[in-house]
Amino acid sequence: MKKVCVAALLCIAVVSALDSRLAEADNYYLNRHKDSNYSMKALALCKQVLDEDPENGSALWREARLYCLLGDDESAKDKKLFYYEKAQESAEKAKTHGSSTPESHFWYGVALGRIGQTKGVLNSLNLAGPVKKAFEKALELNSKFTPAMDGLGVWYMEVPGVAGGSLSKSEEYLKKGLSIDPNYTLLMVDLAKLYIKQKKYTDARTQLNKVLATTNPKHPADFYLEDKPDAEKLLAEIEGK
Repeated sequence: MKKVCVAALLCIAVVSALDSRLAEADNYYLNRHKDSNYSMKALALCKQVLDEDPENGSALWREARLYCLLGDDESAKDKKLFYYEKAQESAEKAKTHGSSTPESHFWYGVALGRIGQTKGVLNSLNLAGPVKKAFEKALELNSKFTPAMDGLGVWYMEVPGVAGGSLSKSEEYLKKGLSIDPNYTLLMVDLAKLYIKQKKYTDARTQLNKVLATTNPKHPADFYLEDKPDAEKLLAEIEGK
């Protein structure tokens, strides 16, 4: 009995160590605006966990998230696809080993969407169904998972109406996400883009000014590196409209 208890404690210690490294990876990811090396440090921690436990779903979806980020940072098409396809592979494994985790399905959808966008419009439309399905599965697992709400909001905004797009559904998802996470600045930026598409410039300015006034963003790195600059750029583009 004592041996069993000792073994159990050892297992708990190992799991705790893995969780600690993944928490550290999350901290690097959320604060990567402070140091350009943080993304690679986060990826290295995920790989450490996966070297010891290749079927760790929590590490796999985080790896997919980081590969998506690395792809976004590349300018060459082939390099973008290299990272997005690695993200798809990691997310696919994450779905297998962490099927009940919404992040696994969400990042699979993101990776597929990025691949489609990089390859071209026809490929995007071919992948539109699986992307939507991945986001919907994430929401099925967690009805308050706001990243998937943003994903669906953008999906309905960008996909043509004949292929299932709907500006009203886009607004519904984006507003619902903001009602849950009012400091999620990407949702504000995407809602502003929707309003600009509809020529509702006053409503767009309201959302963009909310982004700039945010003092406690849910995702600090995304805010400083992307959302705030995007809001400033969009405000300049619609000035006088």
